[in-house]
Amino acid sequence: MCATLLLAACATQPVTPSAPWAQQAQTQAQAGHPAAAAAIYLRAAPSLPSPQREQIMLKAAALLLQAQQPEQARTVIEHINPQDLSSDDTGRRAGLAAQVALAEHQPAQALAALPTSTTGLSNPVAAELLELRAQAERLNDNPLGAVEARIARAPLLAETSALDANRKSLWELLSQASPQQTRQWLQQATTPPLKGWLALALIAKSTPPQPAALAAALANWQQQYNLPDATPIIEALKAQWQAMQVYPPRIAILLPLTGRFAPVSTAILDGLLTAYYRHPSQPDAQPITLRFYDTSAHPQNIPALYARAVRDGAQYVIGPLDRNAVTELAQSGAVSVPTLALNHAADGTQIPAKLYQFGLIPESEAAQAAERASLDGYSRAVALTPNSDWGKRVAAAFSNRFTQLGGQVLATGRYDPTASDFTPAIVNSLNIDYSDARRRAVAATIGQSVEFEARRRQDVDMIFIVGDPRQARLLIPQIRFHHGIGLPIYSISTAYSGTHDPRADHDLNGMIFDDAPLLLDAQGPAAAARDAMHTNFPDASRRYPRLIALGEDAFDVLPYLGRLASEDWARFPGLSGSLKMTPGNVLVRQLEWAQFDNGLPVPFGQVGTSNTVPTATPAQQNADTPP
Repeated sequence: MCATLLLAACATQPVTPSAPWAQQAQTQAQAGHPAAAAAIYLRAAPSLPSPQREQIMLKAAALLLQAQQPEQARTVIEHINPQDLSSDDTGRRAGLAAQVALAEHQPAQALAALPTSTTGLSNPVAAELLELRAQAERLNDNPLGAVEARIARAPLLAETSALDANRKSLWELLSQASPQQTRQWLQQATTPPLKGWLALALIAKSTPPQPAALAAALANWQQQYNLPDATPIIEALKAQWQAMQVYPPRIAILLPLTGRFAPVSTAILDGLLTAYYRHPSQPDAQPITLRFYDTSAHPQNIPALYARAVRDGAQYVIGPLDRNAVTELAQSGAVSVPTLALNHAADGTQIPAKLYQFGLIPESEAAQAAERASLDGYSRAVALTPNSDWGKRVAAAFSNRFTQLGGQVLATGRYDPTASDFTPAIVNSLNIDYSDARRRAVAATIGQSVEFEARRRQDVDMIFIVGDPRQARLLIPQIRFHHGIGLPIYSISTAYSGTHDPRADHDLNGMIFDDAPLLLDAQGPAAAARDAMHTNFPDASRRYPRLIALGEDAFDVLPYLGRLASEDWARFPGLSGSLKMTPGNVLVRQLEWAQFDNGLPVPFGQVGTSNTVPTATPAQQNADTPP
């Protein structure tokens, strides 16, 4: 291909639709053979004059990208002389170079290839370049840059379908940002359109679930901003807030109310009942009745208990909680009304259309930790997890997602969860024991002692740890002692007790972790719910705060399940996370990120400020609380 491109053309061939090679290329492309079509164009290119030659090469490069041959596309692009191109063709060349970089998972290179301005380009070319910029900024962990690109792209689009798709992508970006991040962006925004979209996103994240509150917030927003493109989003928000008021009159709750899972169920019920009593009664609506069924009394016959609840008039069901019970119910064929299970069925289980899966799944948190670390630029990890089935599942979830994103887990150390000394797992995973073994081998060879300073492996750039607060408080100092100083440490919510305790958590400084808005938001509905939780459930809020959030969300999200299932961009701003529906009717919690600083959790990226999260009363802040 390179040789063909470098041939000097003495003769020229006019580019006409009737040219045999042009017809052959079109036929190959239409038949689904883009690489073959590209080859025909490239054979013809040297015999064509400029700018036809460069235009044909642009077509060939695009076809090679379509054929998933980015290396070959790069070669073609590099041999296109930019001096012979029009402004639009120069833009197309830059766009193709960016697509090559994106195909190779190099968003920073894609951004470098794109022009900083689209002034002077036709609308279609400028819109395509802004689309590529939005994609690259998002993959390069700059969602605000992606938002700005999509806002700039909207006026360039003529087709309704393209406008709708751009708006959907824009709102999805805004929905994924935490309230703190959105507020920070809004404070820094300088253009009216960006301010307007950020302010609207903040309304969606921070307005209480009452239509009157939303109407007041939107009226104030419309007085400040003029964004016609936001009209469909505003209508969707109104429909969402209205839907949150329409509950089925009869709801069945299936939980293990007795036995060893009773404390867990009690915390979930605290959340459910909090949301139930917070829900305003509607003048023309039937009162909502909750009926409770103890699954502990029927551990071997969950489908029969479920059928009984439906016969009793249940129009919605929340539960069951146990994973085996969820699997049994899913396989039974008994699911006849919308049902929100508080766990996930076993892998491979066929999920009925009316069964939704929701829960505090640590595997999902671990996958998000892998995404966070990858976005932060790390690609070579060591994992330290408990030597248990739970620890192995979480480690596998992190490793699988990290690998998908181009990273590599170099080693996994498994520690005894009942121990206090995790040295064996740490030194094995960091290859410190290998260094010591080498010292002993050298000493034996030369017959005398050797001065030795232990060194860890140098190919690792981050550590992922899994454990409860006690284990995390022990792991991190031991990692640093064993030459891990300077390595960023990522974890999940289980490493944080949920209660401020600077004295006990001082050793967690620097640890980056994901957790629920209930425990991290400093303002808005989540902060108000946290204050109410500490007042109403002082004991459970210290032991099971995330389960209380799960219970509140399980009730609040019921009227919104259908919309989440039908609109893949839709999000529900829950206390346990920003909820979205994924295939298999799985409600996934998009968590927020924090980092320990001076023994306190600080919103990620704001270490060194005083913007900590008030998660407990002063009396609770000195409690050494189990997770």
